[in-house]
Amino acid sequence: MCVVDYCEADDVKPELQIAVDDLTYDDELEDCVTSGSAIVDCLLKVEGLTVPAVVPQNVKDATIFFAAWRFRRRRDPVGAEAFWIEANRFLDAYIAAEKEPYVGSA
Repeated sequence: MCVVDYCEADDVKPELQIAVDDLTYDDELEDCVTSGSAIVDCLLKVEGLTVPAVVPQNVKDATIFFAAWRFRRRRDPVGAEAFWIEANRFLDAYIAAEKEPYVGSA
């Protein structure tokens, strides 16, 4: 599976309270974004869904928080849990919306 990143490292920095112009963690954050995108792909696959060509905001937000979780987990495993919970809230909202039948589709 070829992973497409659904956000950028700079999108994750504000959630981690890292200045956008601080390049110290960029390589690590880019890896975390790739991991976060892969988590999104796997969780959506279980639901029979994929990410469309234009990435929905909830998917981007979920990826940001999964990436922040992975980054923070290396330093503070307990404190990282809040990012995991938030990521799943965004992804669950996307899944629920995609599974809801559209008006006139039945």
